[in-house]
Amino acid sequence: MLKLVAVAAASVAAVAGYSATKSSSGPHTQRLALHAPVNPHCIYITAWEDGDVSVKLDDAGPYRITFKNRATLRDTCVWEATETLIPIDKETYSYSYDEEMLYCAPGAEPMYVATPRTGFVTVED
Repeated sequence: MLKLVAVAAASVAAVAGYSATKSSSGPHTQRLALHAPVNPHCIYITAWEDGDVSVKLDDAGPYRITFKNRATLRDTCVWEATETLIPIDKETYSYSYDEEMLYCAPGAEPMYVATPRTGFVTVED
């Protein structure tokens, strides 16, 4: 269906104003499950394309997490999707998805429109 041409880049940054004591347990991994509506007629350039996503964190968190993915679609236009997770509590994040067309090949006309969506993400382990 959709072939990503660039590897997903995930950046994890502490939420401004968040203060937490460093965990003595060191880095840990969280498996994140997405709960957001899916329109079957839309293409999502998402980190969750192949199922749940795992992220490695350096301390107890929670953190604001941003995934950026790029893909060249069938119309030869390059799109960038941004998925933002904002902590609600230690086991839940709010989720937003936005896309932007960056450019098209010379002479190409875009065939797609942006398909923003919102939802939530849960920590599964």
